[in-house]
Amino acid sequence: MSTTEADAVEAAIPPEVRSGRRWTTAVTSLAAAMMTLDITVVNVALPRIGEDLDASLDSLQWIVNAYTLTFAALLLTAGSVSDRIGRRRIFLAGVAVFTAASSVCALAPNAAVLIAARAVQGAGGAMVLGTSLALIAGAFEGAPARSRTTAIGLFTAGGAVSAALGPLVGGSIVEWLSWPFLFAVNVPIGLLILVGAARKVPESVATDGPARIDYAGAVLAVLALFALNYGLLAGSEKEWSAPDVLTALIAGGVLAVAFAAVQWRLGPDAMLDLRLFAIPTFSGAVLLSFAARIFSFGLLPFLTLWLGGMLELSPFRIGLVLLAQSVALVIAAPLSGLLTKVMPVAGVLALGMAVVGVGMFLAVGIGPHDGWSAVLPALLLLGAGAGLTLPHLLALAVGVVPASRAGTASGAANSFFPLGTATGVAAFGVVLSHKVGAVMSSAALDRLGLPPGDAERLRKLVAAGQFDTLATATPAATRSQVVDLAHTAYTGALSTIFLIAGMAALVAAAASLLLVRERDNLDTA
Repeated sequence: MSTTEADAVEAAIPPEVRSGRRWTTAVTSLAAAMMTLDITVVNVALPRIGEDLDASLDSLQWIVNAYTLTFAALLLTAGSVSDRIGRRRIFLAGVAVFTAASSVCALAPNAAVLIAARAVQGAGGAMVLGTSLALIAGAFEGAPARSRTTAIGLFTAGGAVSAALGPLVGGSIVEWLSWPFLFAVNVPIGLLILVGAARKVPESVATDGPARIDYAGAVLAVLALFALNYGLLAGSEKEWSAPDVLTALIAGGVLAVAFAAVQWRLGPDAMLDLRLFAIPTFSGAVLLSFAARIFSFGLLPFLTLWLGGMLELSPFRIGLVLLAQSVALVIAAPLSGLLTKVMPVAGVLALGMAVVGVGMFLAVGIGPHDGWSAVLPALLLLGAGAGLTLPHLLALAVGVVPASRAGTASGAANSFFPLGTATGVAAFGVVLSHKVGAVMSSAALDRLGLPPGDAERLRKLVAAGQFDTLATATPAATRSQVVDLAHTAYTGALSTIFLIAGMAALVAAAASLLLVRERDNLDTA
């Protein structure tokens, strides 16, 4: 469809339909911003939460992981069920659950209540983000592909900007108010979304898909995703040989195979029709969604530890540094739509991934004496690459499947985001531990006169970015040499991580050209 024809079609749309589309875009974008902000904003408040609630280190980790695990586990099921019973209905229920749980988080008297409320928050977030893309796809059904891509671009930008602003917003709230306000602020925003969605967003439900809910598939999907994400998250925080980590990963693999078998047997009546993965563009969109999170959220914890632990930047200043990524993303996202007028979507995706790769390569070689400006080009190019790719990835995921499967496609694509994050954190964590172990070997520390028994403890402190604790745990006579060695080890590990990420981004660029095909898009078929 040409630009002139698209404009003519747009002009013929009834005003109430145009209004519904605008409201759907606005409401889902605001919801994406709120949900994503809640994932990142809590991290900077953990020390203060630990002090106020007398929480142990394990409890603090679960305050973060409880949200992540329930969120990741329920995304696919929420999207699939919404196809059957109504996407707006599930969306509204999710916002209500998330808002109510946020109020409980703000009033939590102890860590146990906060962890439980965070888990409920994650469930609500999955119901919202698992259906948002399907709501947009339903509202823009019959519209030119560029209109839907623009809406999804705004939706993506809301989440991406919130992710980068998380440390900045969280640091400001903790510094000038108190940590309960991190959750309390969600309540008025949630109520605003509820009113807007209930009054202005049209219902969207599949009319030609399976009528019955695949309960077996839903249960297996939740359990498999929960186990896999738990294994990856727990493995990155402790030993991979830990019994609970091994059990979770093995169980997750077995459950995933069982889920695939059930879905294959049910065919078109399955919760996730496996035939969708036979569409190269759908598989490409899912694969690239997975890769995109590895480069962003998978890399972010190690970058944050370097900025805060080694460079000793405050949470507020860390947020300012990471803001560069968001600014670049917001600028690049509109350009991605313009580029599709002169090149195919596959080319835009490949360009975006290549830009990310170049950014990663520019940070290779970072040293112990470098400041935050050393990663500024990488952050800018990472944001620009994300801005070029993310709107099209999500648009492709719902654009190459029948309208009756939009919720399933949305849930499937979104499920690979947290899996990508967990995989990135796990893989890069292994790289970090190996590099730190090689540089700060027992022999190297022995030459500095440290007892052999201290080596492992000091390496763990470095891997965790706890450089202040490292300094106090080291004898004054050798403190300077040990800290210098630790800085060399950590920046060397970061350099290796950037190199691996850069090579992976180039592989993703090649995959874009191979998998994404214009003829798969139903809007152009």
